[in-house]
Amino acid sequence: MPTDKEASISITPPPATAEESSDQPWYVYDRHLDLLHVAKTLAEAEAWAIQHWAVVEVADREQVEENDYWYLLFAAPEEAGYASRDYQARIARRDRVIAMSGDPDTPPRFP
Repeated sequence: MPTDKEASISITPPPATAEESSDQPWYVYDRHLDLLHVAKTLAEAEAWAIQHWAVVEVADREQVEENDYWYLLFAAPEEAGYASRDYQARIARRDRVIAMSGDPDTPPRFP
């Protein structure tokens, strides 16, 4: 169950198209395109990124291509334990990862 803090910063994923509602997983990458996590849905991937970086604000979300989103996240370093305050995440569906010549079978850092 999300805390009040998580509920206040949650973002609403864009409406799913017929293609997006497929059962393909979503991949969460950091700014260096290191695979961090794989989730079943876009909403789960976004929630994982928010929790992972202890996000206090989703500053921006841009749609790069269909099934591919880029995020600028603001975190509270003292709570997250990280030195930086802003993080970039890229969340893409499996078919988009393949289209970008990525390997969807790469093991994530945080399964």
